[in-house]
Amino acid sequence: MWRRGERLYALLVFLVVFLEALALGGLVVAFSGRLFNLFGYPVAYRALFQALALTGLALSCLSAYILLYHAYTASKELRDRRAYEDWLTRFTQALFGGEPPPPPPWPRPALEALLSLREMLKGEFSERIAEWLRQANPPWPRILKTRFASRPLRLEALEALAQARLPETLEAILPYLSHPDSVLRLAAARAGARVAQGEGLGRLAEALLQAGLPRGALLEVLLLLEERAAPVVEAFLSRGGREELWAALEAIGRLKLVPLGERVLPFLDQADPELKAAALRALYRLRYPPQGYEGLLLAALKDEREFLRVHAARLLALLGNELAQRALWKALSDPSFYVRRAAAEGLLQMNKGFLAQAAERHPDPFGRAMAQQVLREAA
Repeated sequence: MWRRGERLYALLVFLVVFLEALALGGLVVAFSGRLFNLFGYPVAYRALFQALALTGLALSCLSAYILLYHAYTASKELRDRRAYEDWLTRFTQALFGGEPPPPPPWPRPALEALLSLREMLKGEFSERIAEWLRQANPPWPRILKTRFASRPLRLEALEALAQARLPETLEAILPYLSHPDSVLRLAAARAGARVAQGEGLGRLAEALLQAGLPRGALLEVLLLLEERAAPVVEAFLSRGGREELWAALEAIGRLKLVPLGERVLPFLDQADPELKAAALRALYRLRYPPQGYEGLLLAALKDEREFLRVHAARLLALLGNELAQRALWKALSDPSFYVRRAAAEGLLQMNKGFLAQAAERHPDPFGRAMAQQVLREAA
C-alpha cells in the first residue's frame, strides 16, 4: 500500500478488534456467571448492553474513518495533480524561455514535475534540471538514512533518486543493496544502475556481487546501465557466481559489448548448460564467430538438450566454412523442429544454393521439408 495513512488505519483496525474481543470476553464472563447462578440478570443485561454499545461505536468510528480517508485522499490527489501541472508549466517556461525558475524550497508536486522533465529530456536541458534538483536539496537521501522511515517512503525515495540520476546520491543507495528486505534491495539495484557513473560503477559492482539478487534482477540492472555496463559486466565475469555470470553473458549479447566477446569464448566449454547456452546466445547476438572452438560447437550440436543444439546451430552459421555447412546439413535430420529450423536458416545465411540442394535431395524427409519451407519464406 503506497498511500499515506496506512499506519493509522492499521492502528484503528487493531483497536476495533481489541475492543470487540474485550466486549465478547465480558459477555462470556457475565453469561457464564448467570448460567451458574453467580450473577443476576441485571449484570448480564448490563454486559450485553455495554457490548452492543461498544460494537456500534467501534464500527461507526471505523466506517467514518474509511469514508473520510477516501474522500480526503481523492481531493488531495486532485489538488496535487493540479499543482503538479502548474509547476510543470512553470519549469517548462523557465527551461525553454531562459528565465530562472521560482526560488526553492519547492513543494512535493514541484519535485515530481522536475523528475518528469528529467526523465523526458536529454542533453543540456536534462543537466539544467539536475542542477535545479540539487538546488532544491530534495529529501530523498535523508529519508533513506532515517531509521524509522516506512517501507513505502523508502521505496518512493529510491524511485525518485532513480529518476533524478544524481551521481552524488549513490552513497545513500548502496547500503540498501545489503538490506534484508528483498524488495528494497531490488529497488536499490535499479536506482544504483540509473545513478552510478565513473568510479561509482566499481562500487555498484561490488555491492551487487554481495546483494544476492536473482539472475533476472541482475540482468535488468545491467541493461539499465546501458553504455556504462562494461565495468560491472567485467566484475561479474571475474568474481561473480553462477547468477552473476549468467547475467553478464546475457548482457554482453543484448548490449552488443563487442570488446568483451573474447571473454565469452571460454564459456563454450562450461559444464553448466545454462551458462553455455548464455555464451552461445551472446556470441550469436554479437555476430562474433568462435574461431578455434569448432569442436565445442559440434559437441553442443549433438547434446541431448534441445536448447543447446538450437543455439549451436545458429552460431555455427557465423563460421561460414565447409565444416559448418556439413554440420548443419546433418542437423537437418535432428528430431527437433527448432534445431532443423535453425540449421536451415543457417544454411540460407551461408549458402542459399547449398540449402536448395538440401531441399531437393536431403535424405531426411523432414529436413527436406524444412529446407523447402525456409526457401519459400526467403523468396
